[in-house]
Amino acid sequence: MIFKIIGEQMNHQETEPCELAEVIYEKPLSGAFEEVPFGSELGNTLWVRFSDKNGINEWIGRFGDAGQGARRVMKVSEPDRFFVSAGCFAYLVDATERKIINQFENKNGCEITHDVKRNVLIAASWTKLRWVDFGGKVLFSQEIAVDGIRDLKIEGDILSGLAFRNYEGEREEKFLFDLEKLKIIGWEKIPSKIFATKKPWWKFW
Repeated sequence: MIFKIIGEQMNHQETEPCELAEVIYEKPLSGAFEEVPFGSELGNTLWVRFSDKNGINEWIGRFGDAGQGARRVMKVSEPDRFFVSAGCFAYLVDATERKIINQFENKNGCEITHDVKRNVLIAASWTKLRWVDFGGKVLFSQEIAVDGIRDLKIEGDILSGLAFRNYEGEREEKFLFDLEKLKIIGWEKIPSKIFATKKPWWKFW
């Protein structure tokens, strides 16, 4: 009876879905976790730790990282589907099965985020926002900036981020983009010097 109970507990742990994920900013100690490589054999690496809700079944995903742009992980559907953004690389992960469902590279891009409601990727380049599927098909695009777009965030139906709106200002501005109407609905000055950057020295004539 004791052996049967232990066996049932082990099977339960093995099938418990991985519901949690977080970016690890320092290289994990060798052997501390089981590690699964996803295109990280060469170049930069983003480490993401996945686990079940009790923190028992844990593993590390090693993702290829473009070396620029935001690094983030977010749950896109219950219980165990996660979106991983590593610079201009994006991955859709089944955390329980420890496998990549889909992936995308935003060539010459700055950042990628996932619009869960509409199930589409939003990829930022230096001047444009592009709506694409994981196959790379462009569904919509709009030019909104002159020199870089970053810090993309989605709240409800509003996408926000930072960008140089034109060459006249000294700083990046925060933009607000309506995801239903697919248009800019406002620009906001950034009062804090935290986000201040110098205006680029070059311009198109």
